[in-house]
Amino acid sequence: MNSLKKFKVTIPYFDSGTKKEHTVDFFIDAKDAGGAVKAAREKFELYEKSSHASWVRIIRDAGIKVEEK
Repeated sequence: MNSLKKFKVTIPYFDSGTKKEHTVDFFIDAKDAGGAVKAAREKFELYEKSSHASWVRIIRDAGIKVEEK
């Protein structure tokens, strides 16, 4: 049986509206760290599409951090 693990995924992103870099944390249940990053990116993109903001949020891939909880 493959049980899910809990991960904290921190995604850094640049916000063209504020011209600053921000981070957002997602707490994800996944089999492994790669699956957690994929799920967190999907949540980030869903939020971005649903926010109807006039600015763009760009993920800084090199700064993504994953911690097993």
